[in-house]
Parts: sequence; structure tokens; C-alpha cells
Amino acid sequence: MTDMEHKPNGWNLPINQMTDDEWTDYFECRKKYDIKLSDKERKAISDEAHKYLKDRKKFIEISKKTPLFPELAIAAKACSGLKGLKGCNLSWAKKVYPDEF
Repeated sequence: MTDMEHKPNGWNLPINQMTDDEWTDYFECRKKYDIKLSDKERKAISDEAHKYLKDRKKFIEISKKTPLFPELAIAAKACSGLKGLKGCNLSWAKKVYPDEF
């Protein structure tokens, strides 16, 4: 889903409640983070993240650039809502579940 007129399934559930400004930010994040990456690009991100195994915050920040597996993304949506996925790459998940994110 791409804008205020086309919100994802479950947008009206309590876990996904957001203000108009939060929705605008969410959709901006989708444009920014949901990018397709080649195998080489994903490996480079993984190699970079690996350098920060002792710095959990930095490791997570870098790792979020790689696409989440669709099953993991849909489970995370159910557990933490769309806000919890705001900074993640959902490009793979959106292929499998096009109306969920």
C-alpha cells in the first residue's frame, strides 16, 4: 500500500493506530527503505553488519537494510504493528503480501 487512500490491511486495528502525520511518515519510510537489492548488495550489507556484532544497536541499524523474509515480516506486523516495521526493508514481504504493508 502506498498512501493515505490505500492503507495496508489491518490499518484500523488498535496495534496499527497512527495519526495522519505518523501515516505520512510511514509511507515515506516505505519509499525510502523498500528497495530491491542484488545478492551482492545484500552480502555487502551483511558483511558490514557483521563488523558490529558487539554493538547491538549499530548491528540492527545496518541489518534492517536487508529485506525481511515475508514470513518474519507478517509475524512482526502481528506482534508489534506497522510502526515496529517502519525502518525495515519490506521489499520481499510486499511481493508475497502486497496488501499487508
